[in-house]
Amino acid sequence: MAGARITIELDDDALRATLGRLAASIADPSPALAEIGEHLLETTRARFGQDEKRGPDGMPWARNTETTIARKGRDNPLHKSGTLAGQLRYQLDPRGRAVEVGSNRVYAAVQQFGQPQGASGTTKRGGPIPWGDIPPRPFLGVSADDREAISNILINYLAKKAL
Repeated sequence: MAGARITIELDDDALRATLGRLAASIADPSPALAEIGEHLLETTRARFGQDEKRGPDGMPWARNTETTIARKGRDNPLHKSGTLAGQLRYQLDPRGRAVEVGSNRVYAAVQQFGQPQGASGTTKRGGPIPWGDIPPRPFLGVSADDREAISNILINYLAKKAL
């Protein structure tokens, strides 16, 4: 080639090293998943707060019935002693590829999904369990704000690994 010539040589060692770190971080996302689990515990517990009482979709929880209010002395759905909110946990799946947030309390599923009167059988006296319909009061889930926070957690995790 006659005339002026420019040669561009690519030294891709740094790029390869960065991609290697990113590949390793994707192979074991458990640190990011643990951070996501902690975040979801915090936001899920906040739903039980006096000012919140809403599902992750932003919809308010169903009010307690007058009978339940009379028994509890107040209309405070999903809160009697604080046990349910206090028993929330997260765990990583055995392969470290997913995080689960929830409670091992049997009644947690009843509160999350609701339950019709009598769905759990009857008492010794023949009364229905539960004695009335329990409306769903979803407290578990990912809100729009949670989605944004999860995205930020993952972006920050990968950015740190790329350095």
